[in-house]
Amino acid sequence: MSDLFDKYGHPIRVLIDPDCPQDLFDKSGRPHIVVENADGIDLSTSEFLPALLRGSNLLHIPTNAGWIAAVVGSGTTQQLISRMICNTITTANSEGRLYGRLAAFIIQTAHYTNINWGKKIYIIFNLSRDESCATAICRFQVKTVNTEGALAAKGLGIRIDNFILKGESYGTSLGVVDLATTMTSGYSYQIVIIHYPGSKIEWYVNSVLKATQSTAANIPSGTAISYLVSSTINGATAANASLNIHHPKIWQEA
Repeated sequence: MSDLFDKYGHPIRVLIDPDCPQDLFDKSGRPHIVVENADGIDLSTSEFLPALLRGSNLLHIPTNAGWIAAVVGSGTTQQLISRMICNTITTANSEGRLYGRLAAFIIQTAHYTNINWGKKIYIIFNLSRDESCATAICRFQVKTVNTEGALAAKGLGIRIDNFILKGESYGTSLGVVDLATTMTSGYSYQIVIIHYPGSKIEWYVNSVLKATQSTAANIPSGTAISYLVSSTINGATAANASLNIHHPKIWQEA
């Protein structure tokens, strides 16, 4: 690529070529980026990542280990190398659920099993649904309890009514936003949830902003013990409701 500007008109800058560190521009005439640390010392390209990570907490969450399974009726779960699966199978009123307790997303100010909602947080994951079930509800949430169901205390996440995507969040009351997306069975969707402390929460689907929650009562604040919970229920319909979560990640400013 040799464009000088991106599609929005922003000038494109590039990393310094380690083979030609003295060059101010690349061969297409684009200026090289120089990144300095807090002491004003230039960082080499190889140091960019650790320099960035010092200012944040980043967790790439494994899907093949560490989760606790809970099932009701004919529900099942699986933990695989690049996805975790919650199924109800075909007995009505069944549930499949996987959960784990989050830790070390807070520094000094409270117990390490708390999340600090006073910091900016990204939650990034891919999800997919298999098989239609009219009364299915699937969720992927950060919440204060490890049970299935709508948020009833501080937290946020995704809800899927059969194939219809919605966003959930809770500060002092529950807020639900429509993500204007109907999923297709067997297709994967990237979800990005961005929590701006005391301001708003944004939900992106496949890199498109779909909804913003700006009601203060629906935005978590302070600190809270938190779990990551993936769940699916089929309700009164005797059909399988399957939820796949792929490549989950959490980033939080330190």
